[in-house]
Amino acid sequence: MKNYWIQTFRRLGAATIVAGTSMFYSAMCYASAFDIATNPPYADGWQAGDNGGTGFTPWNFDGSDAAAIHGIDSSSPFNNIGTAWRLASTSDGASSRAGRGFGPLQVGETLNLTIDNPTARHFFEGYIVRLSSGGGNICYAGSPCTTGTTPKERVSFYTFEYFSYGNWKVGDLTSGSHSTTLFDTDTAAAGAKLSFTLTGPESYLLNVHPLGGAGDYTTTGALSNTGSGPINWVEFDFFNNATNPNQATDFYVSNMQVVPEPATFSLLVVSSALAAGFSGRRSKRE
Repeated sequence: MKNYWIQTFRRLGAATIVAGTSMFYSAMCYASAFDIATNPPYADGWQAGDNGGTGFTPWNFDGSDAAAIHGIDSSSPFNNIGTAWRLASTSDGASSRAGRGFGPLQVGETLNLTIDNPTARHFFEGYIVRLSSGGGNICYAGSPCTTGTTPKERVSFYTFEYFSYGNWKVGDLTSGSHSTTLFDTDTAAAGAKLSFTLTGPESYLLNVHPLGGAGDYTTTGALSNTGSGPINWVEFDFFNNATNPNQATDFYVSNMQVVPEPATFSLLVVSSALAAGFSGRRSKRE
């Protein structure tokens, strides 16, 4: 009997280790939405209407100026996150927008994004990572970029160069706008992972993890435009320096996913490990 339990727990331990080493791939399986810039629809570039992965709506470029650039990049020395969607423009301050929808974010769910931002700055310009409700990009002064839509910003992570020297800010209901401890140089060194978690019907948690070694930044707050609907749209709004191959002028995004709350994901992984362990024991007996 003693040897039976020892063998059983050894098998469970081994199964758990295997499950742990494949958590990244499991996250892809359990994500309600997932896309990455290396998916086949982007093999010929990045166009409005492209839709790779699963769980997201097609990309929407509404509100972009004629000077906007949307492309796929894997070779720029200023892109540190691998193959990525690229936002840029041929004119200082011209808007390059890209947004898409997903199933309404549920309490406990997290939207993860990997970005690499520029460090070249243009006065009174910048770029925004925006989460909204209403299904569309947001143009100047909060107006919808697409006729017939009613998008409302719920929370944003952005820079706007007005004597701020690249300081990242957060926009929400709690403070309207507040500075973070991070600067564009922190998140551009090797890119950064942004995680927006819905902690309640009208509250959120944001964690920014710079991949180059700078310390994480975490904040909580209340969503803007209370009662305007669930978060179901992510938008990247770039209106900064004109592109220059010799400077860090462009904005990159390599992947995005919506994942369940950690407790749910952990339970799924442990359940898989347990199933693998007992399956192995049963197969050996048979």
